[in-house]
Amino acid sequence: MKNIIVVGDSFCAAADGWPYILAQRLNLTLINHGQGGQPWWNARNFLNTINEETLTNTEVMVFVHTDAGRIPTSNSQIGLVDHSVVPKTDIDKAIQLYYKSIHEPEFSNWSQQQWFLVINQRWGHKKVIHLHSFPWSLAYGKLLSGINISTNLCSISLNELGADKLELFNDPRPNHLNNRNNNELACQLSNLIQNYTHQTVPLDTAAFDLKITRWFNWQ
Repeated sequence: MKNIIVVGDSFCAAADGWPYILAQRLNLTLINHGQGGQPWWNARNFLNTINEETLTNTEVMVFVHTDAGRIPTSNSQIGLVDHSVVPKTDIDKAIQLYYKSIHEPEFSNWSQQQWFLVINQRWGHKKVIHLHSFPWSLAYGKLLSGINISTNLCSISLNELGADKLELFNDPRPNHLNNRNNNELACQLSNLIQNYTHQTVPLDTAAFDLKITRWFNWQ
């Protein structure tokens, strides 16, 4: 049986949500690695641990691209920090000082774009799906081969809640989506994969369970 690999951040952290449903619809074995608050570096490092035989037996790869500005580190504790509260621990304070005095947004964006090129080179011969957690990386979609989804996942999540601000820390929903929307995302991705062609395409947002739609205009 062939594999499907899903990697990314909290928008795919619950393997029993849309990643599992997607794998079931495609009759593929799921290998899922999603961790909340983690940088793209985390996904890269995980993929480097997978043996060549497993990769060869993989038919579909789904990347959930996160915020380029996340600190490129293997320290998973970084992703557990609530940036909205006053720093208390050494890690909290280190993160605050990093973004205050060290962080280079231009470098972060450039390095994420290089990661996109590596994905093309290493896995572009497979069926590859690109999801974006936030809208910031959508501008670089032209660098990506495969199916590039132009509807960012955070906008669906916030519209589902009817949210008036971007706040998802400690969100109990699997992959920041309710059950219906986990299923709907899997359904739409399955259809795209079964009719695979290199393209940039939006999701059918009208099919999701949403209270508002204003976050779709979020840039």
